[in-house]
Amino acid sequence: MEPKNFYLKAFNISTNLTETQTKELCDSLTQKEAKKGQMVYAKGGDKKIFLMVCGKIKISELNGRGDEMIKELIVPGELFGDVLLNYEGSNYEYAEVVSERAIYYMIDQQQLASMMQRNHLLMMNYMAKVSEKFKSLESRYINMISKDVKARLIYCFKEWARKEGKKSGNLVIVKSSLTHSDLANLVSTSRQTVTEILNEWRETGDISYDRKEIRFSELMLAS
Repeated sequence: MEPKNFYLKAFNISTNLTETQTKELCDSLTQKEAKKGQMVYAKGGDKKIFLMVCGKIKISELNGRGDEMIKELIVPGELFGDVLLNYEGSNYEYAEVVSERAIYYMIDQQQLASMMQRNHLLMMNYMAKVSEKFKSLESRYINMISKDVKARLIYCFKEWARKEGKKSGNLVIVKSSLTHSDLANLVSTSRQTVTEILNEWRETGDISYDRKEIRFSELMLAS
C-alpha cells in the first residue's frame, strides 16, 4: 500500500502544501481497516472526519418505521463523518463497510479545524472536497424526487461507473458490493421492484452481474 502522502496528493487534500505541512497532516491521520459488515461509526460519540482510501462504505439512517435508508455510498477519495465543522445538531447516521474490506484515514474534527486555522491552503483544499461532496448529494436528491425508479437506478449506476468503473470493450465494470435490498434502500423502493428491473435489463443485455462485479453496457450508461 502507498504511503499517506501519496493518497493525500491523489485525492487533492495536500495540493500546494509544503513538505512540512504535508508531513504534519500525515502524522495527524490514523489509518484504520475494517471488514465487510463492520461499523466505522454510529450515532453519537466523538466528532471524527474520515477519508476513504480503499473499499466502499454505506452511510445509512433509520426512518420512523425502523427501516434502513441508505443516504450515500462512499468510495476512495471521498470524505465522510462529521465533515461540517460548525454543525452542532444531532447525527443519527451510521457507516458500515459493504466491500470485503475498507481502509480509511481518521482525524479528530477539532484537530483538523485547528490545523486549518493555521494553514489556509489546507482549508481551501478541504472546503473544495466538502463542496464537491454536497454538490453530489444535491444532484442525487434532485434525482430522487423527480425521477421514476428505473431512472434513479440508472443515475446511481452512472455515478458508480464515473467514480470507479473500468472499461472492458463495450462494457463498464464496477465491483459489486450491494445486495438487492441495499439497492432498494438506496433508491427508495422495494427489493422486489429492484429485482424485476435488474432481471429485465439482464434479459435485454444492458447489464450482467454476479457476486463480484456488475457489468454495464456503454449504451445503457449513455441513455
